[in-house]
Amino acid sequence: MASPELEQMLEEANVAVLASVDTKGRAHAAPIWYLYENGEFLISTGRGSQKHKNVEANPDVTLVIDRRDLPYLAAMIRGKAEIDGAFSDEQRKQLAFRYLGEEIGKAYLARTEGGNSVTIRLKPEKVIEFNGQAGRN
Repeated sequence: MASPELEQMLEEANVAVLASVDTKGRAHAAPIWYLYENGEFLISTGRGSQKHKNVEANPDVTLVIDRRDLPYLAAMIRGKAEIDGAFSDEQRKQLAFRYLGEEIGKAYLARTEGGNSVTIRLKPEKVIEFNGQAGRN
């Protein structure tokens, strides 16, 4: 799917941007946290959120992930997204600890609940990688 450098970046806790289209054809782009498992991206969002509604109406999405420190690296991941049930408690913990660390992650989990959420599962169909060699990957 991707270069070893990109695979490594996907494992890091980078904030990504999920781009989708609403029912009126308007673009919607939102920063998100994600888990990367078995070549798929898992995104938790509130049930009924704009992201949720958009994916249900049109599953074609693009996820942009980039490293903002040198060496710069970015990927645009296009594919079809599916809606699944809420993250498991273990996935919620994994996500919180990944982005916030253990101490702040525990506090975050204590004050939030995952029951009224859904998972957006993105299966990549095309990955466009930018690593300073535009147009070559």
